[in-house]
Order: sequence, then C-alpha cells, then structure tokens
Amino acid sequence: MANISFIVKQKLESAIKILCRDFSSHVKRPGKDFSRNRKLPFEEVIRFLLPLQGQCMDQELFRHFSKKPLFFSTDYSGIPHSSAMIQARQKLSDSAMPALFHSFTETCKKGALFQGYQLLAIDGSQFSVPENLKEPLCWRKIPNISKGRNVIHLNAMYHLQSGIFEDVVFQPICECNEHKALAQMVDRRSSAFPAIFMADRGYESYNTFAHIEQKGDKYVVRGRESGTGICSGLNLPDTEEYDIEKELYICKKHSKKVKTNPRKYKRIRSDATFDFFTDDCEEYRLNLRIVKIKLSETTTEVLFTNLSKEEFSADDLKRLYHMRWGIETAFDQLKYALGAASVHSKNSELIIQELYGKRIMFNFCKTIVGGIAVKQQEYWKYEYKLNIKMAMCICREFWCSQTLAAPEVEKMLLNYLVPIRDNRTFPRDTVKKSAIAFNSRIA
Repeated sequence: MANISFIVKQKLESAIKILCRDFSSHVKRPGKDFSRNRKLPFEEVIRFLLPLQGQCMDQELFRHFSKKPLFFSTDYSGIPHSSAMIQARQKLSDSAMPALFHSFTETCKKGALFQGYQLLAIDGSQFSVPENLKEPLCWRKIPNISKGRNVIHLNAMYHLQSGIFEDVVFQPICECNEHKALAQMVDRRSSAFPAIFMADRGYESYNTFAHIEQKGDKYVVRGRESGTGICSGLNLPDTEEYDIEKELYICKKHSKKVKTNPRKYKRIRSDATFDFFTDDCEEYRLNLRIVKIKLSETTTEVLFTNLSKEEFSADDLKRLYHMRWGIETAFDQLKYALGAASVHSKNSELIIQELYGKRIMFNFCKTIVGGIAVKQQEYWKYEYKLNIKMAMCICREFWCSQTLAAPEVEKMLLNYLVPIRDNRTFPRDTVKKSAIAFNSRIA
C-alpha cells in the first residue's frame, strides 16, 4: 500500500511528459500549432482534459486554472475563457489522446492471472451527446418524435483482474460494427500471457472465434438460443443442459460435399465477413465447444468456447462468464461517477478527446484503488471494500491538487467503505438516456 497513489501519479506524469516531447506529431499543423508562447500550451490542454466533470466549460476552466499559481491573479484575469480552450483543443490531432491512453495503460499493473490467463471482457456502450445535424453519421432519429440525437458507440476491452480499460474503439452510430471493433482490438493486443475473451450475445460470430483462436487465445461468448444465431444451425439437443464438442468446417461454397454433410460443414452467406479464407484454401477448420448452463428454474444460457473440458468444467464456465458483468459496472462508473455522460462539445472529434480523457482518469483511479488493501475486522457482518464513487472523487482531486499528499489520499480512501453483498440482482434499466443539455448542467 505504501505510496501507491504517488507511484501511479508519477506514471501518468511521465506519460504526459513523453507525449509532450514529441507534441508536433500530435497536432494538425506541425510547426505552427502550439509553436508560440500562449496561455494554453499543448501540455496544459492535455492536463485540462483529464479531470473534466459535468459542469459548464467556464466553470471547469475556473476550477482547473484557479489552482495554478501561474494563472492565478487577484482579478482572475489569467484564467482562459471557453472559446480559447475550444480553439486550442481543435489543434490536437486524432492521435494525441489515444497515444496518452495507451502509453499510461501499459504501465498499469494488470493484476494476478486467473489459472494462467488474463480475463478480458468485451462490450459496447452508447454515449448520447447533444444533437448536431452537421454530423449525419452520428445522428439517429428518435422514434415517434421529429427530433433526433447524436450517438457515439464505444467498444471497450476491459481487464477484469485489474479493473481497467485496456483498449477502446469509437464508432459513429451509423457505422457501428461491434464484430469489426472486437477483431481490431484482439489483433492489436500484445501480451506475454494468454487471455480469455468474454463477450455477450451480440458478438457471436465464426469470424470472431477465428480471430481470437489465431492469436492463440481463448474465448467464452454467449450465444442466442433462438432466432438466427449460430445455435439454430448446429442441430443441438433439446435438453436443459449439455456440454458437447463439434468439429466444423466454415466455408462459402455450396458444393455437393457441403450439402451432404450439413453437420460438418457450415456454409456462411457469400457477403458475410470471414477474414481467414485464402485463394488456396476456402475452408476453415474450427473446433467449437457448446455448453448450455442452467441459471435458474426458468433461465438458461448457451456459451461458445474453445476451452477444454479438462481445463474448465461447465460450472467453471458459468462462474467465469458471471465475472464478465464487471465491464457493465465499469461503464456505469465511467458515465456517472466520473461524469463521462456530460460532454462539453457537439463536435464528435472533441467529444472523443474527452472520452479518452475519462478513460485515462478511470484507469488512474482504479489502479490506485487496486493497490490499497482493506483490512477486514472479525466483528464486521460483511466484508468491506472501498467506495468506488468516493474513491474516484478523491483520486481526481489528488491528481488536480498540488498540496494533497499521497499518504493523506490513502487514509481518505480507507475512510469510505461499503459492504460486499454478493448474489444480489436488480431489474436492468434499458431506457435510452438522452444527452445532458449544455444549459442544464449542475452548479
């Protein structure tokens, strides 16, 4: 626990310094942007984006710069206005915030392995942002209403053991393709340890399975039990539970061999995406394990995996897939504990800058939280953990403050604990959240 918050802060400071050394690679006009001595240099703009909250832009600027002696004066005339910050942010290229995100995330401790594997959850979440008709790829009409809303879709790879976002892909809602985003994140991942990728029903695809398999990793993906999912074409038993293995050959041909062996050959549509056919080989061999598990008297789930029965039993897979829920709670913490649901622009480019900043701050907070152990007391009825909402508030203040010391931060974090109550369930809120208007921000 010793000085974990200080160590993590130094890592983020170092990542920013490395980015600033070559800032000309991360601006739109190298040699011109941020070349003059102004109130808002490249580094200050980057630092401003990290702890943004849900207030209006002028309030955010006041809170951020009033703590800095360089900008402070008796009449606060040194604090930049919102228009100056917007112009400065428009000078950043698309590579600036992603470069900082990946640089810092690589330094974060990834936690212990789970039976020799890293556990990575894949999922997507939509961010409703203020309507902007100038960006039709992000605009979506609201049913039964003349108005619409702009939506940016986030695809994320979440490290379950350490509780941090390892990779992200942003897509405008009209170009949303979760399968493509997953393949992109899987292909660019580099690690010395194998991983188990876990994903919900929207990600079941032979192409997804092949991408993960080609990287030498494992997967546990939930499938649709009805409709047009993979299960509908596999001739599976009509029982409450099963655990079977199948050897399949994926192809697009409609030859006699394929027609006469429907259980062995799985023909996909000619326009379906599959990235592993070649001119010499138009078939792809896939060993697939299909497990149906019973969650309750009325609820079952079907899981696709390439994990062997000897390594993981059906009950092990049930527990493993249950851990995937960590990414759902992470999205909730990101949007509401850190304020990612409140953005400060209509421009998708500037919005993505903010969302990258939120993920960097999320990883900063969760890395500190993960390094602090809560000493359990015998007289407690429950085991306790850190209150993550208060922890994010304290860690964000620690990042902004020039006087708050690391030991004080760790004492404050341990002052806010919540009980761990397992096996609780609540109805899931599926109502689409509207964008938070600029003139309806908190005080």
